[in-house]
Amino acid sequence: MPYREEYCFRPAEIPRPGIHGTIPGRVESRDKSNPYAYLDETGRYRVRMDFNLEECEPGFAYPWLRMMKPFAGDKYGWHMPLTDGTEVGVAFLNGNPDRPYIASAFYDSEHADIVTRDNHSQNILRTAGGNELRMEDLRGEEHIALTTLYGTSQLNQGHITDEQGKPRGSGFELRTDEYGVIRVAKGLFVTAEGQAKAAGDVLDMETALREIEICRHQLQALAVAAEQAQALEADIASQIAMFNERLKPLYGTIHFHGPASLAFTSGEHMQLAAAENIAMNAGGDISIGAMGNVAALAGDKIGLFARTGTLSVIASEGPVQFQAQGGNMHLSAEQTVRITSLSEILFQGKKRITLIGGGSYLKLEEGKIEYGTTGTYIRKVKHSGLSAPVAMPLDLPAMGNAPKQFIAVTSGKDCEAESAPVFKFMPEEQE
Repeated sequence: MPYREEYCFRPAEIPRPGIHGTIPGRVESRDKSNPYAYLDETGRYRVRMDFNLEECEPGFAYPWLRMMKPFAGDKYGWHMPLTDGTEVGVAFLNGNPDRPYIASAFYDSEHADIVTRDNHSQNILRTAGGNELRMEDLRGEEHIALTTLYGTSQLNQGHITDEQGKPRGSGFELRTDEYGVIRVAKGLFVTAEGQAKAAGDVLDMETALREIEICRHQLQALAVAAEQAQALEADIASQIAMFNERLKPLYGTIHFHGPASLAFTSGEHMQLAAAENIAMNAGGDISIGAMGNVAALAGDKIGLFARTGTLSVIASEGPVQFQAQGGNMHLSAEQTVRITSLSEILFQGKKRITLIGGGSYLKLEEGKIEYGTTGTYIRKVKHSGLSAPVAMPLDLPAMGNAPKQFIAVTSGKDCEAESAPVFKFMPEEQE
């Protein structure tokens, strides 16, 4: 058998050329007037290498390149888009010329850095559209500013400055030239009570709730006195229910609190509206003033009760008018009732006038005057005269025709919007 021997031979692998380091280039867009980044469906860029001097259509000098990010993943990540003309450094994965990627972006002589020796204490994140997050580290002037050009909307915190760096104040400012909305689903607590160095619970409302309880307890004592005096009672039960169900847990409520004072001002109008109740309690005084008119309207009752002091109704120039358009009027006093006029007092009754004092009486009615007493009748006059019968005409005021009953209708059939109740007036049946 002939001798045979086989040998396997494989030539040595030729090292693949590699590019280690970065190559400068510039991001290129097909439309030079486009202010936004030119990307494909996966977020890759077109780059023209600086060494490429060939004439070609913009955006086609090099294949699409990925950009390296500081943070990336499935449906999350970080991407600050690069626009046309931005200088970048192109690196190659493991030095493989077939696997280039954008490793970094640079400033150059034509595009200055946003942080230089003039603002070296600042940390700035600014987009191509001018949206900016600026963090100042200068000692004693630390601040954070979040800004967008649209509407000059800003959130400023700390040492607040203007565009030239001049101080405008301190603390925080949320401002815009457009509309502003604060919307919360559970509750909002706004207070001027400080918490030093952010110590304490965020929803610490102990002081605010205690002040409400103190005023409510004082009002309860007044309500008891009003009940004993047979005056109109305040609705304390609804205040207690609101305190326990809304204010205390801060549920569906906006709570404003000022340890020293609280002010609401308006250059034109101010309106307070509630579908149910409005309660105003004060441990001291409540002052209401208007240079025009003050109108107090009630669908049911109005009660005024002064526990120890004076109840005054004074008109400096105009008349004072009291009317009971559908019922009686009572003026009662434990001591003296004094009616005084510097000019004239006129008593009128369409049917009769009756004066009673200690059982003696004087009754005036149409065509008849009657007086009686169980004791002595004394007349002290200088002259007494008789004439023909005569009567004085009555000058009675016109009574308004206010509706006796009304019901609130909120059905969409009876009004344009269900949220705008329409009142239908129902006159009482005549007996």
